Amino acid sequence: DVCSSDLQKMSSEWRGILKIEHIEHIRNGAVIWQERNIRNMLHTAGEAFLLTACFANDGTTIPANYYFGLDARAAISIGDDINSIYDEPLSGGYARVAVNSTSAFTIQDVDGIYRAVSPVVTFVGSGSGFGPVKNFFMTTTSNNTGILISSASLSSSVTLAAGDNLNLKRSE
Repeated sequence: DVCSSDLQKMSSEWRGILKIEHIEHIRNGAVIWQERNIRNMLHTAGEAFLLTACFANDGTTIPANYYFGLDARAAISIGDDINSIYDEPLSGGYARVAVNSTSAFTIQDVDGIYRAVSPVVTFVGSGSGFGPVKNFFMTTTSNNTGILISSASLSSSVTLAAGDNLNLKRSE
C-alpha cells in the first residue's frame, strides 16, 4: 500500500537518465573549474525514443553512435527538442562527441542500481576557442536531424580558450 506522501515523494524525485559525475575545465594543465553530480533532464522526445527502442523497435531505432554536445540555452525544459538547442558553438575546435552505442558504454550494478557508464567525453578548444556554453546534451545525431534525448545545466557558463579541455567523466 502506497500512501499519498509516498506518491508525492516519488513524483518529485529526479526523472533522468544521465548524471555527470565529474566535469572539469583544464587550462595549461590545471583545473580552473569543476563540478560534480550534475543530473540531467530527460526530454519528452528522449523518453519516447527510449520506450520505442525497448518496446517497439523495428531494428532501426538504435543509432550507431550517441552524440554529446554543448549549448547556451538560458534554461532547459522537458519539452525541448533538437530545434531548441541554442548557440551550440560553430567554431573554435568544437564538435559533438560521438560515443559508440554498442561498445563504448559499460553497464554496472552499484548497490543494486544499474547504470550505463560512458567513456570520458572531452571537448577541446582550438583556434579561438569557444563559448560561453552552459548545457551538456545527448542526441542521436551529429547534426540537428535527430532526437534530443536529455540535457543537463552546468552551475556556471564555461568558455574554452585555445588549448583548453572540458572533460566529463565519472568519479574514480
